Amino acid sequence: MRWPLLGLAAMLAGEALPAEDTTTPLIWVEFDIDRTPARFLGEVFDHPDVCISLPEVNNRLHNQMPAGRGPNGISGPGRLMRRDAAGQVSVLYDCAATGQICMPTDPRLSFDGTLVAFTVYRGSQWEAACGSGNRTLAGAAGANVAIHDLRTGKTTEWPYVPGRHDVTPVFVNQNGHLRVMFSSDRDREYEPLLPRSSVQGYANLQTFFADVDGKNVVKTGYHDMASFYGGTQIRDGRLIASCAQWGHDLPYIGYGPVYTNYPGTLLNQWWVCATDPWGGSQESSFGAHYRGRALHWLSQLQDGRLAVGEYYRGNNNQGAGKIFLWSPKPFTVEGIPVREAKGRFAGLNPRDLTDAITWANANDEKSHFDFANARYKGKVRDPFGLPGNALGFVWCQGMCSRQFGLKPDGLDRFVEEGPDPRRPVSIADAVGVEIGIYKLPADKIPSDDYRRDPIKLVDRPGVAEFGAIYGGPYVDVHGQARPDDVAQPRSADGNCYLHIASQRSDTMAYPVLHGNYRWGHQELSPLLGKELVGVRDEDVKYIRLTRVLPNTHRARNFAGAGREPWTVWGYRGEILGDAPVMADGSAKIQVPCDVPWVLAGLNADHEVIRRDMMPQSLRPGTVLTCGGCHNHNDVDAAPDFAASQAAASAPVRLGQPRPQPEFNADIVPILNRRCAACHSGAQPAGGIDFNDHDASDGMSTAKMLVEDYPQTTNPRPVAVHQRSEGYSPKAVFMLDRPHISWLINGNYAAGSAFYWYFKGRRADYRSNASTEADMDYNASHPKLDVTAAELATVRDWIDTGALVDPLVRAVPSRGPSTGHGGGQGSGGGGGGADEARQPAGFLSAPLQPAKTGGGPAGRWAWFPGTWQIADEHYFDPHGIDFQWAYSRTDPVPARMRLFVHLHGSSAGTGAGMGHPFAPPLARVGQIEVRNQDAEAHEGAWRESWAYGEDGQPYPGRRLAGSIEYLVDRYPQIDTEGLGLVLKGGSMGGGGAVIQSMILPNPWRPRIAYVSGAVGLIMPRRIAQRNPGQYGRIPPDRGPSKALWDRMDFALQAATDPVVRGIHYRHAFSSNDGFSAGPDGNTQLEFVNLVEQHRIGGAFSWVHNGHSGGEPGVNLPWLSNFEHADQDVTLDRAHPAFTHSTGNYPQTAQERVDEARFPRGHYNLGLLWHHARIVDTPSEIALPIRYQRHTGIGGGIPDQPERITVSVTPRRPAHFKLVDGERIAWDWDKGALTGSAVVDGDTVTAEGIPLVSGAPYKVLRFFKPGAPKETPGRPKFP
Repeated sequence: MRWPLLGLAAMLAGEALPAEDTTTPLIWVEFDIDRTPARFLGEVFDHPDVCISLPEVNNRLHNQMPAGRGPNGISGPGRLMRRDAAGQVSVLYDCAATGQICMPTDPRLSFDGTLVAFTVYRGSQWEAACGSGNRTLAGAAGANVAIHDLRTGKTTEWPYVPGRHDVTPVFVNQNGHLRVMFSSDRDREYEPLLPRSSVQGYANLQTFFADVDGKNVVKTGYHDMASFYGGTQIRDGRLIASCAQWGHDLPYIGYGPVYTNYPGTLLNQWWVCATDPWGGSQESSFGAHYRGRALHWLSQLQDGRLAVGEYYRGNNNQGAGKIFLWSPKPFTVEGIPVREAKGRFAGLNPRDLTDAITWANANDEKSHFDFANARYKGKVRDPFGLPGNALGFVWCQGMCSRQFGLKPDGLDRFVEEGPDPRRPVSIADAVGVEIGIYKLPADKIPSDDYRRDPIKLVDRPGVAEFGAIYGGPYVDVHGQARPDDVAQPRSADGNCYLHIASQRSDTMAYPVLHGNYRWGHQELSPLLGKELVGVRDEDVKYIRLTRVLPNTHRARNFAGAGREPWTVWGYRGEILGDAPVMADGSAKIQVPCDVPWVLAGLNADHEVIRRDMMPQSLRPGTVLTCGGCHNHNDVDAAPDFAASQAAASAPVRLGQPRPQPEFNADIVPILNRRCAACHSGAQPAGGIDFNDHDASDGMSTAKMLVEDYPQTTNPRPVAVHQRSEGYSPKAVFMLDRPHISWLINGNYAAGSAFYWYFKGRRADYRSNASTEADMDYNASHPKLDVTAAELATVRDWIDTGALVDPLVRAVPSRGPSTGHGGGQGSGGGGGGADEARQPAGFLSAPLQPAKTGGGPAGRWAWFPGTWQIADEHYFDPHGIDFQWAYSRTDPVPARMRLFVHLHGSSAGTGAGMGHPFAPPLARVGQIEVRNQDAEAHEGAWRESWAYGEDGQPYPGRRLAGSIEYLVDRYPQIDTEGLGLVLKGGSMGGGGAVIQSMILPNPWRPRIAYVSGAVGLIMPRRIAQRNPGQYGRIPPDRGPSKALWDRMDFALQAATDPVVRGIHYRHAFSSNDGFSAGPDGNTQLEFVNLVEQHRIGGAFSWVHNGHSGGEPGVNLPWLSNFEHADQDVTLDRAHPAFTHSTGNYPQTAQERVDEARFPRGHYNLGLLWHHARIVDTPSEIALPIRYQRHTGIGGGIPDQPERITVSVTPRRPAHFKLVDGERIAWDWDKGALTGSAVVDGDTVTAEGIPLVSGAPYKVLRFFKPGAPKETPGRPKFP
């Protein structure tokens, strides 16, 4: 009854239903949608149809994991369908009817209308989508091509190889010969591995050709360094498809205070590229200079315009978004000249670019909503041309997104009540997703009325129809029998040649052209400006070809981490040669065939000054002719090569390839010879160390050169941004691309200060006087007596991507060296693992928040993410991805504190990672990160936030990895001054204490305080009573005894200075069975250890099982600070109170007598004013007061009016404690004085008197002979 009711609702609203066309021939694919409510995440999901998954880039090569191991592939099983001109519908291929676990997709029709080529996606099992009857492909994955003959009704399948994907077949006219182009990952080459860019991990889909029967397969996509697929042949014979251009600077399209020098989401960065009919001579048609989303689903209209869909990948957006139209231009022409562009994102985009369906949206969000008619407008995809210049498309009606990742109740509300909880409406016959095929007549393009413009072609209730194409012969739409016959431009000798008519280019950056260029500030080199500022056409004297070498193994880490190489380009290369250009800028060069290469323009000193970042390759015998270098605008006529000087000259034949220089093998020896004598040791010249090959402190010479874009090591950092532009005090120094560090421009050695000192002068066509806000050359620097070969090595190292291979050992200079920056040392003890930075590249999170909210505590933004670790065993051995999330103050403040939250036991329920949360107090600048213990996936995998079953510290590695991800993303996080806070409850409360002893460096020394509730904080003692409680951790004996030592607070509190400097707070219950040890409650033993070792802390306990509170007991929850004045940070000391006579009970012996004292408190009422603490080399001043509590109940007496307490300053930042030294102290301006001898890291003033309600008074520690007060320190009443 759903659809009749919908029709009735529409008629009552005075709205006519869209007209219907039942006879236009069509080919499409479809699957059935199950709308039956299902149980999911503990709730009834009324609209599980939002979880269906149409083909899009996020699931094309699905994760190939078994069902239940996270999102998998495409929904199915499905059918390939046909409607003929008489309106008769037939099934051409049916996965369900044949019992196959498969889904047909991507149909393409031969030009005569007799053959249908399509992809068959396969799996070995089905995954229930959101627990419903809707299914997606899972398990062993792959895809193969099939050809259906409409004349005979027979389907012929090309071979299926499990694990291999042969997809998106396209019929191609190669000058009268019919071939099939398809994309395949069979060669197992992988995408560029770029700094700070998440590893996708799937083999590239590259271009291949075959005969219609699948034989005579030839690879042509040698230039496909990332994927190329989903194509079609347009009328002039060119092949267009979606191409991923992820090399060099191209993905680094982020800019602004948050995304400085950071790559965008790779799967949203797809262009429209074109090749000749044989798959070579690649060019960009649209997208290279467009800052939008993924571009897919290509076709051509009757009037010749091209059509493409734009959408945001993932999140059940169904690959749907918007549709753009534009007219194809001649070879290599893209669009508007930069000089005519109305904005920096408009240059070289098609002049007639049209948003064909204005009511649709391509953002990572729900479709637009019509409040007047209580209806989602929907999103669109799969454009195709129709007779009469109509535009066919697939319309996803409904919400068409699950971006928020909410639980079912929240999603159901959006489906039924609209997108705004503040303006709920009642949507008639609401569905989450309805997908069908529609068209726009020519006079309705562009469309601005979603209710009246579309005409229905096929849209049946409960069926998702998509992937549609016109079902008749090519001539019906295009007025010709097939695309143009195009003769391949071939050489007489069968070799490949590059003919360049001139050095004319359109490479000047938009800011340079408009006079507002600022060095290092939003240069937008990925979009425009692939030349060194100040270069002229006549400066180009050579053309360099550099062969790019594909990545042939699947990366398991970020670039430069572990075994993975670091390079600006994302792949290795070799220099094929430098060909001189003629006086008129022309060149004729013989180039290798079927070899990928990139071009660069060089000056007379063989320095790169212009470059192309898009790899090319030519098919054997091809002659590629270009009018200029990046001369792609649609106004300036291209020079004619035939009239050039090079046309009458013999071709330049390149010599033997030169290997790409590598840092450790080629640059370090030069640094040792020419630089390390001054720039090394404890006090290197200028503070710049060229002999630091130990990155354990977070910095090394290599990192300084290729990754220090924040200018951490620059002794005179240059502010390139302004605070008024939203940048924090640290972020104003962070350089945008092309700068990879303050010393190196990642595109040009000539623009790199590091290179200038080898050359002996500035080389970037600028002078020190050009601007104050850039790197200057110090002319007084001693001259480096470098050889020509050394200079060329440094130059070519930068110009070929600054390769650093961690598998090549650097041989340091014999001089001493010291590291720069980084974290603090472990401080000895049994604490944090001696690991440097965690392997990166396994974390992902959206750039935009999934949810925002807020109130009196402040505005916040929540980001759910994924640990993509199913295929690696460093972070977890179980073969699944983990979830993580963080929430931060919104908008991003200038300074943030990081809270690390550890969840309690969730026994396989996911630990609520899909639930939005806020940081503790967003208005003061906070960010909270949450990860999963393995038991969140399976109770038997419990790590207790300590170790895995094999003794590896997996939880700490994940925590550290997420911290590093966030610190990299948000330089506003202050881990050195404010420090980290570890917090959690139950298993997480214990985990917070455990991780304070084993969290990997450099993060463990940056823990300011630990806040827990009902935590299992003494695992060794608990296991002595109940070994099964920690049965998943290796036993406390033999080699694994050391694991237990490292998380034994009784051992670490006595010796580990990091533990001794942390402030601990906890609320618990004395009869908590989970924390029972052989001698009673282990949390009370923990309290006694804190007091014994004079460690900072405060604790409250009740008698109520596994709880921190108890009815009738008004005891403050001392997990939290009692007063807003209190805090603990790393930039100043904090007071550790011990032996307070306000405690109950007062002695350690009484404290563990649970029968007599079932409830109690430790350091209740003791307050300090953090902001007024003084910590200088000459003194520590601690403002302290006491506020007693009464009427607590539960047998706990009122606190006394007057008390005494001992005070130990912990973790001073500037005041140095020397073992055996005598330190003086005075209280309340001399009302009480004394002295104490430093014992290791401890000095204590005993018996400080406090009166409840009295104002703050100062306890001052100073060295004898120091002044009574430090000048300028705060005065206290």
